[in-house]
Amino acid sequence: MLSNYNVDMNLLGYHLAFNLPEINFASGDFKIFADIGILFLLFISGLETDIFKMKKMGKAATFTAVAGVVVPLILGIFAGFYFGFSWEISIVIGLTLVATSVGITVRTLMNLDKLDSNFGITILGAAVIDDVIGIILLAFILGGSPLDLSIKILIYFLIFFYIGLKIIDKILALGDKLRLPKSLLSISLAILFIYTFFADKAGITGIIGGFVAGLLIGNTVIGSGRIKQDIHVIGEGLFIPLFFVWVGASVDLSAFLSVGFFALVIIIISIVGKIIGCSLGARLAGLKGRDSLLVGVGMIPRLEMAIVTVSIAINHEIIVGQNAHKILATTILVCIITAIITPPMLKAMISRYNK
Repeated sequence: MLSNYNVDMNLLGYHLAFNLPEINFASGDFKIFADIGILFLLFISGLETDIFKMKKMGKAATFTAVAGVVVPLILGIFAGFYFGFSWEISIVIGLTLVATSVGITVRTLMNLDKLDSNFGITILGAAVIDDVIGIILLAFILGGSPLDLSIKILIYFLIFFYIGLKIIDKILALGDKLRLPKSLLSISLAILFIYTFFADKAGITGIIGGFVAGLLIGNTVIGSGRIKQDIHVIGEGLFIPLFFVWVGASVDLSAFLSVGFFALVIIIISIVGKIIGCSLGARLAGLKGRDSLLVGVGMIPRLEMAIVTVSIAINHEIIVGQNAHKILATTILVCIITAIITPPMLKAMISRYNK
């Protein structure tokens, strides 16, 4: 009997290995999971944004963020024009250079016991603010008329942010009393998709709704701790990796061989733009020259928001064809290189200043 069982299992394994339908990760069907992954990225970004800490960061973080957005954005737009891209594509190129992925810097500063320093706190605050600015600017690119979109965003924030501040905490508290397994998680996901739906219907793109929902839930008493872990498990354990799988499947590998001088210029701009912009902003806000330079270097890394920006632009057919492959491939290279160079640069500078 056991031998027959083994034979049957071998046949089943053969059937599974050779008769499963082919999965096209770049297909429209799979793209649904990638879109949900983008929503989870923005939702988690909102969950991790502490409104009260943003207020405390104050002047230094705001100046750093604004200058760190303006300089790379302008340089990216000019680079796009130089290489013959349209106005819309050039703006997208600039937007990929706006948002900082602060996780790499935070880990390095924690290892060096510098996270609570003046420049460490400024980096944390500025990274949050430039994420918000980047999301809003991306919504403008997708939404058509700047005046119309400004009015829509204002109305959306006035209504949904106000309603959220008034009732979300109460809704979560009521859900907590139900004592059902993962009731808070279910309610949080419902809020995410409701906010996303109405943001999309308002014409300001669903990612704004996802971010606002995360911001509101993350700053409630209940949501600040108990919900985050479950959201991270679902998002980072399933949908966000599927988004990056879709990104990888969408890239024409031959594009990496043809980006050449364009990629080199964008990589240099991504590094120099953040150092100059963020250092200048921090300096204007009153930080010392040494600390302001450390802020500039700490703001170099790009990752998820840069790739999300390009992906959304491709989804909305702002970038198409070979240009899409070229810009996506270049963005991936920017993310890899900026993530690699930042930790050793920070360590070397801090070690030098400590002598």
